[in-house]
Amino acid sequence: MNAEANPPKLVRQRYRVLIADDTQANRALLRAYLSRLGFETLMAEDGEQALEVYRREKPDVILMDLMMPRMDGFTSIERIRAEGGTRWVPIVIVSAMDADYDIVRGLEAGADDFMTKPLSYQMFAAKMQNLARALDFQVSREEARRREAAISDAVVDGILTFDADFRIVNANRAATLIFLCSEDRLVGTDIRKLLQDGGPQGSWDAQFRAYLEGGGEGFIGSMRELTARRGNADFPCEMVVTELPISEARLFIAVLRDISERQRVGRQLAENAARLQQYHDEAETEAELAKDIMERHIRRDALEQSGVRHAVIPTQRFSGDIVLAARSRSGKLYAMLADATGHGLAAAMSGLAIVTDFYRAVEDEVPLRRMVLMLNNTLAQLLPRGRFVSAALVVLDQDRRMGAMWLGGMPDVIQLASDGSLLRRFSSDQLPLGIEAWHASEISVTGLEWQDESQLLLCSDGLIEAQSARGDAFGYEGMLQAVAGSKVSTRLDTLLGSLAGHLGGQSGHDDISMLLLDLPG
Repeated sequence: MNAEANPPKLVRQRYRVLIADDTQANRALLRAYLSRLGFETLMAEDGEQALEVYRREKPDVILMDLMMPRMDGFTSIERIRAEGGTRWVPIVIVSAMDADYDIVRGLEAGADDFMTKPLSYQMFAAKMQNLARALDFQVSREEARRREAAISDAVVDGILTFDADFRIVNANRAATLIFLCSEDRLVGTDIRKLLQDGGPQGSWDAQFRAYLEGGGEGFIGSMRELTARRGNADFPCEMVVTELPISEARLFIAVLRDISERQRVGRQLAENAARLQQYHDEAETEAELAKDIMERHIRRDALEQSGVRHAVIPTQRFSGDIVLAARSRSGKLYAMLADATGHGLAAAMSGLAIVTDFYRAVEDEVPLRRMVLMLNNTLAQLLPRGRFVSAALVVLDQDRRMGAMWLGGMPDVIQLASDGSLLRRFSSDQLPLGIEAWHASEISVTGLEWQDESQLLLCSDGLIEAQSARGDAFGYEGMLQAVAGSKVSTRLDTLLGSLAGHLGGQSGHDDISMLLLDLPG
C-alpha cells in the first residue's frame, strides 16, 4: 500500500516545530513534511541559531541534526535542556549518523528520540503524530493541574487542630484521607495516638510540653519526621506545628504530609543507582577485557620492528581504525591502514576480523592481489549487512625500489619527496572490503616504482575531515601544508602538531590514523 492510500491525519493543534539543520535541502524537505501534517515550522541553520530561536520563539518540538557548524547538535541539545522550565519540549535527532555511540550520546545529551536519514515519510509522520498526541496530553494535564491547584491550594496537606491537652478539635478533608478516618472520629482523639514516635530531636510531645512551659525553642515551625498510625499500619510523615493566636484557649495546628511514597521512591532511586553502578563497573571490566584481547591480536612488536611511523587517535576507548605493518622472511614490508564503519567497540571488532589473516599473509609472503581477496572474502562472511572496512594495503620491496598498492574506499595516498613536497597522489578505485565476495579478476592492484628517496603517507578520512572550531576541514591542503619542508624523521610529529593546532583542543568527530612508509633511494 502506497503512502497516499492512507494519508497521515493532520494534527489537532498547530504545534510549532523548530528544524535545526545546516543543509537547506534537508530543511526544505522537513518543512514540506511538517506542513503536510499540519505543523508550523521555524528554521535554524546550526546549533547556536537553534538555541537562539528556542529562547525567542518557544517551539513545541525540536528536530535536531547532529553535525552542524559553529555548534553541533549534541551541544545545542545539552544547552536547551540546561535552560530547564516546566514545559516538556520533545527533541528528536534527525541525522545520518546512526552508530550506537551517536544515538546513545544524543539521548544522554537530552534528546527524546532518534530518526535516521534518509527519512521515510510514513515513519516520520507516525512519529510526529505520536509526539502531537503526547503534547495534547501535556496540554490537557496542564489545564487540569491549574484547575486542581485553584481548588486545593489550601488543602494539599492534612491539617489537625489540637489543644494543649493533645485533643484534636478539628480536621480538614486531607487529614481524613491521610488517616482513613472521618472528621467526627478524629475530633476528641489524643493526637499522640496518631503520631506516636519521636524523631531525632527527641520525643515531640515532650518538646511540646516544654514549649507550653516557656521553653522548647525551635519547636514551633520546625519540620520533623514522625511515624504516624493509620488503622493497624504505621507510615512515615512530616509535621510542622504552629500556634493559633486565640486568647480564649491555646490551639495549635499540626500540618501533616504522608511521605511514604517519597521514601519509597528514594529507596527505589538508591537501588537503581546501585544497580547502575554495578552495571557500569561490569561494563568497564568487560571493556578492559575486550581491549586487552584486541591488543593481544595486534602484534605491536612486528609494527615497531617494521620501521614505519604511525599514529592512531581514537574518538572513544576503541578505535575503528587499525594500523598494521610487518616484514616477511625475505624482508618485504607489508602495511595496512584500515577504517571500519562506525566508532567504538563495534567498529574495532569489524577491523579485528582480518588482523590474523593479515599476519598469515605476511608469513606466507602472499602476493597483494591474493591477500586482498583473502581479507575481503573473510569480511564478507563475517560482517553483517551494512558493515564494511575501507583499507589501503601496500607491499614494498625496498631493496629493489618497487612495490604494489591496493586502495578500497580510502582517502588518497600521497607520495612525498624527501623535502615533503608532493610527488604523486594515488586515488582509491576499489570498493571497501566486506561488502560482497569477490573473484581475483575483480581486484585491481597499482604497481609502484621509485628511484629517489621519498615517502608514502596513508591516512583515514578522520584526518581529512577533522574540523576546526569554525567548522573548516583539515583537508588535503592542510595535510600538504603541514608536511611541506619537513624532515623525514620528524614528519609525523610535524603533522600531528599541525592537526592539534587545527583542532584547537577539540576532539575529532572520527577516528584519526596516519601511516608513513619510507621509500629509500
